Amino acid sequence: MNKLDITSFKTKNPLSLGTIRKEFVDFFNSHGFEGLLRYDTEVMFWEDRIEHTERHRSDFSSDVMFEVCFEEIPQIISHPDYIAYKDIKSISFIKNFNANHTNVAIRVSVSGNLAFRTMYPLMDATLNHYIDKSHAWKVTYDENDSPIIKEDID
Repeated sequence: MNKLDITSFKTKNPLSLGTIRKEFVDFFNSHGFEGLLRYDTEVMFWEDRIEHTERHRSDFSSDVMFEVCFEEIPQIISHPDYIAYKDIKSISFIKNFNANHTNVAIRVSVSGNLAFRTMYPLMDATLNHYIDKSHAWKVTYDENDSPIIKEDID
């Protein structure tokens, strides 16, 4: 899925946002997830999460920015600028939009299932705190669009 379209819920619930890239699965599994994440597990988006995500609309700089970020959730997951986690129950994919950061949180169940949790803007100070505590890492991409996760961010 390239763009999220909520009208798709009329015919299917939940929607699949796709799978997490192999490089991110390997990284998280080597950083405390102990094989919990699998390559073929789809991130599911249940319709009831729309209402929850809407609660963060006013946190964005504008309704337009919220709509753009919401539509881009699948791309944020597949091409983040940062990946992060607090514990083995939640992973995050963070994307920069016009000097603002948008965080997409994914719930990880004990069985390894993945579900979209929410989306919200992330302040620089919060992102820097995650980086300082080794809970967030910068992602760049090589000429083949393969992610490179930087464990040491200057």
